[in-house]
Amino acid sequence: MPMNSNSPIKVIIEAQHAVGHPQPRGVGHYSINLIHALLRRRSFEYGLTFFDYSREAGNRQRAEKLFAQYSVPFYECNELDYRIASRSNDAWEKWSYNQYTKTNYDIYHFMNIVSLPLRITGKVLVTVLDLNWCVFPEGVSGYVRGLVETGLERLNILQPEVIAISQSAKDELLRFSSIPEEKINVILISYDEHNLYPDPGLSSEIVDGDYIFFVGTIESKKNVCAIADAFFLIADKCPALKLVIAGKVTWEDMSHFYQKIDESKFRDRVIMPGYITTEQKRRLYSNALCFVFPSICEGFGMGVLEAMASGVPVACARAASLPETAGHAALYFDPNDAEDMADRMVTLTANRDIHREYRQLGLEQAQKFSWDRSAARTLEIIMETVL
Repeated sequence: MPMNSNSPIKVIIEAQHAVGHPQPRGVGHYSINLIHALLRRRSFEYGLTFFDYSREAGNRQRAEKLFAQYSVPFYECNELDYRIASRSNDAWEKWSYNQYTKTNYDIYHFMNIVSLPLRITGKVLVTVLDLNWCVFPEGVSGYVRGLVETGLERLNILQPEVIAISQSAKDELLRFSSIPEEKINVILISYDEHNLYPDPGLSSEIVDGDYIFFVGTIESKKNVCAIADAFFLIADKCPALKLVIAGKVTWEDMSHFYQKIDESKFRDRVIMPGYITTEQKRRLYSNALCFVFPSICEGFGMGVLEAMASGVPVACARAASLPETAGHAALYFDPNDAEDMADRMVTLTANRDIHREYRQLGLEQAQKFSWDRSAARTLEIIMETVL
């Protein structure tokens, strides 16, 4: 759309992943926090798009709850099922994204490649959290692989400007997509700054006493079996210590993991509460002796940053994006070596001086990240893309 030099830049932010699930995970948390940070600045003329058809019918209510305070228009795609739109190229033969949403804006910012349409008028910006399914295909079902591969195909066709949330994610894009390096912009993200902070005075109803904490999706790429193996190696020597593994299974069969826990003589000391709320997470972080994150495939490692911001010393895998996120503020281990991980667990839970040191290093590291800084850099990319 041709622009008048005096007219404001019109920006659509695709909010499907912010409003499309009552229990948001990685891309949902990213979308919610970045959208808030962008709308607070009111730099452009914004609108939000999302699907509100069939199984997505609750999205309007969630959008109003999250973003009504900004008084930006909502454009609902209520003539197409999101699951069809993201999986079938035939969905775009009749109408373009503009026609489905009744929008004609200068630039459209999509928060995930699976949301990319095949037909659209206007500049396109898309955030890529990772291409982990390309790196670790055994951790993704055939159904999900088809979905994300369709998104990658559309990415290669549209050739949009791209935001990668880490250098690791950018490296994956350069390896597995046809997007040229000059179109990929690394913008580090942040944690839930308003709801996660040190609060050791409040106990958790989920666990009492001393414990090691992990939170994340229960899946093989998160290496959850290894964290259980490491804990079992030290459980005899640390009889009062417990392990909390929070999160839920998505599409992957993780019965072998649950069987491992059930068959252990330490199973009563492994607490698995499933999906936890932000309030529950804050309390669990604040009272944990340490946070352990053994993931072998990660676009950013939000749990690591959340733990640091909550005043919990961190041990994590030296893998993927985690060294970018943790810097010098974590103890690292080989994610394929349970004894190495167990050694870091003992160091952070038993050595008070090292515990105190890494708690402080983590708090300082967390201060380097900010949604406002992420939003400011995103605004620069939007301006550069439009002009």
